[in-house]
Amino acid sequence: MVDIVNLIKERARKHLKKVLLVEGEDDRIIEAASKAVAEKLAKPILLGDERIIKNIAKDKQISLVGIEILDYKKLDDLNSRYAKQLHELRKAKGMELEEAQHLIQNPNYFGTLYVRLGKADAVVGGCKFTTAEFMKPAFQVIGKRKDVVCASGVSAIVMADSVIFLSDTDFSIKPSVEELAQIAMNAAECAQSLGFIPKVALLSHSTKGSGEHPSLLPIREALAIVKKKRPELIIDGEMQADAAISPNSARRKCPGSVIQGDANVLIFPDIFSANISCHLLHQLAKIEIFGSFAWGMDKPVTNGGRGYNADEILNVIATAAFQANL
Repeated sequence: MVDIVNLIKERARKHLKKVLLVEGEDDRIIEAASKAVAEKLAKPILLGDERIIKNIAKDKQISLVGIEILDYKKLDDLNSRYAKQLHELRKAKGMELEEAQHLIQNPNYFGTLYVRLGKADAVVGGCKFTTAEFMKPAFQVIGKRKDVVCASGVSAIVMADSVIFLSDTDFSIKPSVEELAQIAMNAAECAQSLGFIPKVALLSHSTKGSGEHPSLLPIREALAIVKKKRPELIIDGEMQADAAISPNSARRKCPGSVIQGDANVLIFPDIFSANISCHLLHQLAKIEIFGSFAWGMDKPVTNGGRGYNADEILNVIATAAFQANL
């Protein structure tokens, strides 16, 4: 099995990247940034009030050596430069300069713009802010790659003897057929970037028509799209979770499938099932999570979790640095 933990960290160390942390005034973020420096994973940039950050670090006895603090609200050109650039970027969508001057005060907007401008290599958020609060600016300012229908959240679940990728855990509430197909291809690409041969299962309550329902049609149509665009990809659906990851269940439920209980990429039909499953696994199984990767974005964006501790946020930083090194 690919040692995903070491692979991500070794790739991150290859060329140290500037990783901007938009929630720099959070003690978990500060601790994780300090650990990232100690492990030589990245060059962290903490966004926030310098006085507050230094006071937290002093109180928690956290070293700030090797960490850049960007007290962005004190920048002389915050409005004259950054707000104008945000306005220029979004004026076609109806954003007025006054709105841009207001939004640039928001660390999520400033942070994503900072990365878009190439001043940092990757951005991390969602550890204090909600996913929506962090990712809305990311989509507006950084945006998706031109070659994809949509970006999607991919979470890597690391267990003792295996790694499974879950998607879309973050963004697409109820994906269209085209989006579901893209989510599957994004997750497969993510798995490949980490050295895995992706085996993709499109999940449902049904395995090959065992629970016939109109909701199965989009899954089958998405499967057809992926097979046409990526004929080399090992993928099948629709199938229940046990058929996807249990050889015994697969033999009984879908003996003719290319997936025989050995899927390592699980694609959920909507964000509800994906997000719930990811959080349940994290809390009940106490497994390690890397990501979520915002796969398909034009610049590296990594979305953490508000329930993450400092070590888990360190994994998020490593994930961002890994993506920046691809």
